[in-house]
Amino acid sequence: MTDIGGISGDPRWRTEWTSLPTREEASRPGTLRIDRDKIPQAIALFSKIKQRMDQLYTEAAQALWVAPMAEDRVSVYIADVLTAKGLSDPECALNAILAFSRQLQDMVDRLEETHRLMSTTEDSNRRGLQGGRNG
Repeated sequence: MTDIGGISGDPRWRTEWTSLPTREEASRPGTLRIDRDKIPQAIALFSKIKQRMDQLYTEAAQALWVAPMAEDRVSVYIADVLTAKGLSDPECALNAILAFSRQLQDMVDRLEETHRLMSTTEDSNRRGLQGGRNG
């Protein structure tokens, strides 16, 4: 058996771990659940974490950038290719930061959409009740 190690060997980074849960999976004990009244705070928290992840990504990307050894086109091209390959452990970590940041953004987007839908539904219900009393 081969130990591949790193992110690819970590079960948390496999597709099934990061895919959206079904209703049954989401209702299991221990699953992350957010109360409706706490959605704005969750959005703010996830947005803050994502901003920090983006800062870390920028810092890491600058640290991992390969500078050309000279000013000629060949040196610049080789430096660009080496930077773009991203095959060493630090580059894998950089890619993990970027992937996690994207997942956080997806969570924020879904929470914001859920919050908008809930607000719209509650507003419609409120107007319906007010119209029913007056009608």
